Amino acid sequence: MTFFGANAQTTVWNIGGDPTVASNGYTAWPTNTGLATGITTAGVTSPGGIETINGLTITTGSIASSTLCGVVQASAKTFTSPTTSISYAFVNKLLLNGSGYSGAANTDLAPLVFTPTQKYASFKVSGNSTIYLIGCTGSTGIDRIAFITDGTKLIGSKKFTTTTTTATPPVSTADMLDATINYTGPGTTLYVYFNASIALYYMSATSVITAVKQVLSDKGISFNGTEISNPKGMSLEVYNVLGKKVAGSLTSIPTSNFTKGVYIVRISGSNDSLKICI
Repeated sequence: MTFFGANAQTTVWNIGGDPTVASNGYTAWPTNTGLATGITTAGVTSPGGIETINGLTITTGSIASSTLCGVVQASAKTFTSPTTSISYAFVNKLLLNGSGYSGAANTDLAPLVFTPTQKYASFKVSGNSTIYLIGCTGSTGIDRIAFITDGTKLIGSKKFTTTTTTATPPVSTADMLDATINYTGPGTTLYVYFNASIALYYMSATSVITAVKQVLSDKGISFNGTEISNPKGMSLEVYNVLGKKVAGSLTSIPTSNFTKGVYIVRISGSNDSLKICI
């Protein structure tokens, strides 16, 4: 029996459409006008649009806003990383168009919440991950900060600025900056959001889970984030990535007490499996 372990393969999101990056097999994101915004009816706001591209999910959240989340629009810029010396020629940018939580201000040096509620990106990883991004502040002369969290704590942040004196590390021009942030821990969902609007041109991460193979769906087995559903009473077994059996049942299995990480669900005596991330 084969179990899924963490790996260091890099997933690249060629948001800005750099042609060299595209020629290496990383498809440029198409331009679009953004996802549907939340709708408020009788004081209740319904969630807006969600879209996932190669494992990166853009979420509008429950916010009614005139600025749409997930806009990909023309924005030609060149950038040479001061840390890797790699040069890029971007044609587009991605705008989440706002902060990741209500009441945010561009003076927030750390997020007020660790699980964003609006205008954020997220992706699942199977374990340790190195995240790299290129972007610029959405407003000339105003510093803005990108946060990466695991839903419970801050993993790292990056200040994007057009003022060279506040750029970290110092650079000759601060129109565009890059950042490398490392996550160390078990499989989880990582969140990317801002204290105010930042334009993203490129993003990559290692150990990204780009798909979950639902090979048990024909038997009614599914995972909703808190429970492994087993409506047909199959003999289920759950293993961690080290191959240790952590649960077994003829009924649905709650996962609220599971440690964060990647698990394999299988039916006893069958080779079919379902990979889940908690």
